[in-house]
Amino acid sequence: MSNLKFLISKNQLCQIGFWIILGLFLIAGALIKFSFVFQESLWPDEALYLYIARNLSWDLTNLTDITGTWFYHNPPLLMYLLSLFPTGNPADFASAARALITLMGIGTILITYFIARKVYHPLVGLIAAGLLAVCPLTNWHSIRILTDIPVVFFIYLAICMLVYDRRIAFYFFGFCAVLTKYSAFPILLIPLLLRLKPRIWLLMYFSLFLLLLGFVSIRSAFPAPTGWISSFYYYFQIPDVFHMLKESEFFLGYFLMLFAAAGFFFTLKEKKYSALFHWLLLFGLFRFFLPWVIFRVSRYTLPLYPGLLIFAAYGCYQSVIFIGSIWPKSSKWATAFLLLSIPVIMSFHALKSVDMMNKTSNTFVGFAKAIDFLKNQPPPHIVATPSPRQMKYYEPEFNFYDIGADVTPDSLKLLILEKKIEYLSIDIWSPHLPSWCRTYDFQKNGYQLIYASKGVYLFRILKY
Repeated sequence: MSNLKFLISKNQLCQIGFWIILGLFLIAGALIKFSFVFQESLWPDEALYLYIARNLSWDLTNLTDITGTWFYHNPPLLMYLLSLFPTGNPADFASAARALITLMGIGTILITYFIARKVYHPLVGLIAAGLLAVCPLTNWHSIRILTDIPVVFFIYLAICMLVYDRRIAFYFFGFCAVLTKYSAFPILLIPLLLRLKPRIWLLMYFSLFLLLLGFVSIRSAFPAPTGWISSFYYYFQIPDVFHMLKESEFFLGYFLMLFAAAGFFFTLKEKKYSALFHWLLLFGLFRFFLPWVIFRVSRYTLPLYPGLLIFAAYGCYQSVIFIGSIWPKSSKWATAFLLLSIPVIMSFHALKSVDMMNKTSNTFVGFAKAIDFLKNQPPPHIVATPSPRQMKYYEPEFNFYDIGADVTPDSLKLLILEKKIEYLSIDIWSPHLPSWCRTYDFQKNGYQLIYASKGVYLFRILKY
């Protein structure tokens, strides 16, 4: 009896230690993310979503962008959620929105644990949660007011519900994912795939691959569509293998890529065809044909990352078991290697996360102070700028006209004459800033510099 009590007590201590480690992973992920919630940096899409969300807080039907055009490029759920937390101060509103996105990112860590625990093993869930907590790509975007982290949160919450056989909850969160980003629509097909025999869904996946490959191969031979459909038509492309490998190497590393492949192999071997398995295959096929430009559109891969890290964790776990079954004397060494390698990878990824987030927190800044300065200048406040989204967010009452990448010095002057523009704002952050703006002598061509700070320059137009 005393031995039984000892074993029970030992098991309870292991369980407590297990939950403590999981809690530490959650805290680590939270610390990395919340350290960068209160930052000035504001990307163009972030400013757009905040602008729309603020409008929705006043009028639930006002789903329009900075030009007053109906916004259809992404579904509206995120913007409606953000509209629940309006504040009078634009900077405070941005911080509140980032905090909400960050909480979703932390929630995904916990969801990942529960999925992996159910599909594979509690230890696999613990490793996967730890890897996701420090993942550079997820951390980098967890403090950005974009649709990517929320859609990942809803996707994996839906998968978790399906894994635990909560069908109604699955469809609720699945539709939440689709209402956050159109690319989440494959999640609603998972229940159908789970009911099919392997040879049927294998044929479907192969047919889908051929269909997408054929589309991107012959697309250039046909005239491009116009209107709203053109926004989605160009998303599918022949993949750039170099950028694909470069992105995977940077954000995952060869070690995790190898073990993710091992996890996929063992999943096939053991026929663990779960909702997670089908999501990675289905969305992975679509992601393969989406654009691959490292750092520019890396966030398109985010819906795969929790699943990939679960596969990597399972690959590590099964590799140790496999080695132990073939070479029993080597099982201790394999276990020691696992216990040492995972913390090393986590430490390396945590440092990479902080480094990336720190560097990008100092970009896309200076707009708020430039607007404050402009408010004290004589009206009318009609401004030409390559960053109209950020400027419009900080001051919705001013009129801003976009300077696109194709604008020339002469066409800019024509725009100034046509729209009676009084001020010109040039910043080094805009992704479509015309290249000539960096070397152009504005002051010799009728523009008076009145403000310069943090890469943002304001000019008063002296003559037309």
